[in-house]
Amino acid sequence: MFTRQLILVSILFLSLGTVSAQPQSSAEPGAFPSGDATWIELTSGEWLKGTISALYDSVVYFDSEHFGNIRIKLSKIRRISGHGEFEITLQGQSPLNGNLEIVEESVVIAVGSQRFDYDRTELIAITPSAKRERDRWSGSVRMGVSLRRGNSDISEADLAMGAIRRTPTSRVTADYLAEINETEGERIADSHRVNITYDQFAAGRLFWRPVSFQYFHDRPQNIQHQATIDSGVGYRLVDSPRVNWDIQAGIGVNYLNHVSVIPGESENETSPVGTLGSDLTVEVTPSIDYELFVDMNFLNSESGRYQHHIVTSLSTNLIGNLDFDVSLIWDRTEKPQRKEDGTLPEKDDLRLIFGLGYDF
Repeated sequence: MFTRQLILVSILFLSLGTVSAQPQSSAEPGAFPSGDATWIELTSGEWLKGTISALYDSVVYFDSEHFGNIRIKLSKIRRISGHGEFEITLQGQSPLNGNLEIVEESVVIAVGSQRFDYDRTELIAITPSAKRERDRWSGSVRMGVSLRRGNSDISEADLAMGAIRRTPTSRVTADYLAEINETEGERIADSHRVNITYDQFAAGRLFWRPVSFQYFHDRPQNIQHQATIDSGVGYRLVDSPRVNWDIQAGIGVNYLNHVSVIPGESENETSPVGTLGSDLTVEVTPSIDYELFVDMNFLNSESGRYQHHIVTSLSTNLIGNLDFDVSLIWDRTEKPQRKEDGTLPEKDDLRLIFGLGYDF
């Protein structure tokens, strides 16, 4: 009997020794994993590893090592452990540059040896701190070319370029769109459009557009030069992981110079202008994106009364940053000016473009 009890006690001590000899976790339960990446813990308990591209209007733009570029509502995130330095914007304060950690409702920012604690409701925007100015920029180039030789000699080229500069509190956008068509040596289409906008973000979904500039040249539409400068406000109607929809309204001034006019008419017109705009983007699938852009100008009668520029496009990712794009562009002038020979340009100008695009 004594021998049996001695054996049981020996087994118990050996078991305790084995347990104590087990390797211990390097982190407390629930602590952030270590490593050279940003970690996000969702409210579901799942973890994501990658880098934060940006946070604005309660949506985190995250480049996951496994899922690629995704968008996550801040309300779905329990904690964030940021790797590297971020530029963080909070309500009523200048942006701070430092290390970031979000735990439940607390935002912790470490700037050197100083530590600042804020409530999550005060958080407006986050972007990785730019080491170089070009780190703030992104852009794209799209091109379509058509050549025909034989009974008809036709050369047609479409070019679209765009660039965006982002900070936590502002956005600068520049776009250029061109179409050139030569048929039997005659210039049938010659269109150039430039748009430059500057947006300043406020709290929530509202943004202010201090200045917007547009230049347009289209000889077939009897427009030699048209320049519009306006200022206004915008609002983000929808902001979800797959859908973004911004609207904008403004007032300004428009200058119009015609290619030619009938005798007695003025070639130059200056008009007040009211602008309305809409920009809708939809991620149809992880590899297919849809965009509908609408820009409307309301002018006096001599300047055309009403104009719009509408672009609807479908972009399919082929490989890497290379896309295949299909775009339909609709330009309209409600009251075009007659040319010197008395001909009246068509009100509507429609074109369908197929091309390749590259994002950078």
